[in-house]
Amino acid sequence: MQVVQGMRAKGIAFFVILFFLLLATSCNDERVHITVEPYQIEGLWQKIGTQEFWRYRVDGTGVTWDESEDVSEEESNLTYEWTINGDELTHVFHGSLGNQAVPKVYTVTSISSSQMEWEDIYGQTYVLLKK
Repeated sequence: MQVVQGMRAKGIAFFVILFFLLLATSCNDERVHITVEPYQIEGLWQKIGTQEFWRYRVDGTGVTWDESEDVSEEESNLTYEWTINGDELTHVFHGSLGNQAVPKVYTVTSISSSQMEWEDIYGQTYVLLKK
């Protein structure tokens, strides 16, 4: 009788552990992932509520600048290469010495012909409007 009860307790423990493992894995990523095409990103965007601009060129290069700091597109030295893979938007910034590459990865959470939203790895959301 004790053997049967011991087996029954182990079986219940196994299913409880299995339930929590399944629950934990199902809660990891609740976001709906979208597929973004390069043509959707190309062009000039402005971060909402700021004078910060992002230019995405067809050749996969770009430039960003902030007019509130008295910097224009032509004066900016904040250049980058960009790629989109599914919903993962990567900017690779190059340092002033030319040998540094600093990648920044964002998740595009929504995009339309007039608005794009990114989220960084810290959960910060950015909204940009197409100009």
